[in-house]
Amino acid sequence: MNVLKPWIAPALLVGGVLAACASPSPAPVLLTLPPAVETPGTAAAPAAAAASGPLLAVRRVNIPEYLVARRVRYRADAATLAEWPNTYWAERIEIGVSREFVSALRQQLPGWAICETNCGDHVPALTLQLDLVPMDFVRGAQQLQAHARLTLSDGAAAARALHVEERSYTLPAAADTAQAQAQSIATLIQKVAADAAPLIRDARR
Repeated sequence: MNVLKPWIAPALLVGGVLAACASPSPAPVLLTLPPAVETPGTAAAPAAAAASGPLLAVRRVNIPEYLVARRVRYRADAATLAEWPNTYWAERIEIGVSREFVSALRQQLPGWAICETNCGDHVPALTLQLDLVPMDFVRGAQQLQAHARLTLSDGAAAARALHVEERSYTLPAAADTAQAQAQSIATLIQKVAADAAPLIRDARR
């Protein structure tokens, strides 16, 4: 019968702990929003395009505070959020959403110059504020559920609201993954931009 000597068991235990510590941790997943497909030439700087077309100022998109985090979060149920394991936004999500929304608007409004928040010395014809609250990826249903509030104001220093539009969106996700969540957000941005464009043109007229 094999009997372990008293010093062997502690040595095996220590060896197991060291082996576990030596195992590499999985690399974190860094997630970005898929970029909006942009027609070449539509992203001209406001200073260059303002002379030939109206100028639109787009404020930073507001999203729920509970989503503004490095970890990628989804809705587990009506009152609970959860996080994808070891998955992080590569940039602040509110900045990515705002940038891609402006990019999508440039596609929809090729005759316009668009600036993000600060238009420098140029006075915008209109100002647009988008609130996406909520903007929840419901993992159990594999869909993105969002409510958009679009507020158009004139370009004066004391901006006056011209039109407020509210729309709800339910978008299916292609898979049960964080990448599918990011893609559904990008699709939402494209749809909201497509709905916002005619409102902007009508307000200008």
